[in-house]
Amino acid sequence: MNFIPEQPQKAVEVPYYEDATAADGWQGQGTTKSIETLKSEVRQAIERLGGTVTGFQKGTFDIGEIKRDGFQIRYHIETLNGDIIPGRLDVAALPVRPVRGYDRRHAPESTRRDKSLRMALYMLVISIDGLRFLQKLSPGYAPLMPFILADKDKTVSQLWSESSIMSRLLPPGDSEFVEGEYQVTE
Repeated sequence: MNFIPEQPQKAVEVPYYEDATAADGWQGQGTTKSIETLKSEVRQAIERLGGTVTGFQKGTFDIGEIKRDGFQIRYHIETLNGDIIPGRLDVAALPVRPVRGYDRRHAPESTRRDKSLRMALYMLVISIDGLRFLQKLSPGYAPLMPFILADKDKTVSQLWSESSIMSRLLPPGDSEFVEGEYQVTE
């Protein structure tokens, strides 16, 4: 079963997988780890933050005109009084550049899509580990809170980005409010 989530906000410009370089801060382009190994590393990283992964759902994010492979990662946190709070991380891989006709300079699209997805999971592990470091440095910091499901199936981060009131709290020049939708600008 694949998912195609609603995308109420405008797409943020991202490079194609083929253009993502280490010099620009991207990591994991050359990882040889399998998807299953990387999923296991994501599970471990979330567990270090006190969460328990309940599932990975592979699917496609339809972002504007571009489709990106990705995962919805569902987890939960158990509170001190035993309540279970569900959460979800949405992870979209970088899009791959379409190739017209046969071009031996490029690997097949399926190979590039797989590499892009592995790169996304690789970078997610790094990001979650970074959240753990922030938690250690700032004891009041709740690293998984932005990904908690707050309204039906929307995360706190989604609600924040879709709210006109919350988007006004962002620094000037980083965003603009357009016809009821949050749009990230350069």
